[in-house]
Amino acid sequence: MSLKVKADISKNRLYFTIAGQAVKKEMDKLYTDVRFCVADLKPGFDVISDLSECNIGYLSSVPTFRKIMNFLITKEVGEVVRIINGKSLILKQVLNLSSRICGYKPIYVSTLEEAEEKLEKSIKRNGIRFHVNHLPADISQTT
Repeated sequence: MSLKVKADISKNRLYFTIAGQAVKKEMDKLYTDVRFCVADLKPGFDVISDLSECNIGYLSSVPTFRKIMNFLITKEVGEVVRIINGKSLILKQVLNLSSRICGYKPIYVSTLEEAEEKLEKSIKRNGIRFHVNHLPADISQTT
């Protein structure tokens, strides 16, 4: 398994790449690296995660994947873009995982260039998009 994590401070963006079989020990290392990089970023930072060559093959790595998601939320992440090959098993795994747990709602793309373009053209929000499962919600508008 190969991991790369970096923060681009000028773009206020976190990049990470997971290639190969995602095992718990390596995912824990990724979590530590993500925490160190996010410390250099401002709230509202964007994330590009390249999972195009990754496989979450072991259930033991799922809690750490979820812990990373929760950490990013607590640090006020902006947009999250995931690079995933549309025909890969990881796409099905990540969509299944995302449908079962609450968290941010990422944008899925095929290439790094497409991810950069989505972020450059996106309208900046002052909040993140959440995906919640089986939670009742009341929405009210105040004027």
